[in-house]
Amino acid sequence: MPPSLPIEFESLGLRPFAEVLGYQKELRQRRQAGEIADRVLFVEHPRVITRGRRPADEDFRVPVERLREAGFQVEDAGRGGKLTYHGPGQLVAYFIVSLRERRWGIPEFVRRIEGAILQCLAEYGIAGERRAEYPGVWVGGRKIASIGLSVDRGVSMNGIALNVDPRLEDFETIVPCGIPGCEMTSIRRETNQSPGLEEVSRLLADGISDAFVEEAQVKAAKSNL
Repeated sequence: MPPSLPIEFESLGLRPFAEVLGYQKELRQRRQAGEIADRVLFVEHPRVITRGRRPADEDFRVPVERLREAGFQVEDAGRGGKLTYHGPGQLVAYFIVSLRERRWGIPEFVRRIEGAILQCLAEYGIAGERRAEYPGVWVGGRKIASIGLSVDRGVSMNGIALNVDPRLEDFETIVPCGIPGCEMTSIRRETNQSPGLEEVSRLLADGISDAFVEEAQVKAAKSNL
């Protein structure tokens, strides 16, 4: 049985994507060196479209130049997958987790993350669903949460985006995650509620704690950002 490992949660508020990407890289190096425990970062980003490692230029429905003129950032994320949108009203969680120490493969890691999202959504009366062919969580065929990860020397980076109350029309600028015909949804759309991201992050942290460890040793992390 894998050891029971502590996990820390850190809330960053509204931060630019590139700034938090650099912070993730710093934390991953420290986790690889054994200097810190596993950590999950909760953050909200200004409008940004991120590229994964798979070629996806054909998935832009609006030229990149026009997107930048409209106030979108376009950034490389270094994760798996294709294009993803982040913006206000969306809760992003980044996972700096040692899969090596937890003795998890990537499929097991993704399954546990999906389980945490499902538990969080259930608190709002939303019956989320998995799809065998794609990572993430759906509601009635509409995608409510996306997952994109990278792993280096046994430690993960990047993570998930959970739609709480974002501008869903912003997703129409791309083919989300490279899935043709993918329709996005949100907690607001499904329930007509718009909970605060702080509340949702607490519920998601509970789900992660339950999904990751039997007896979670959870504490707040001191931010160095």
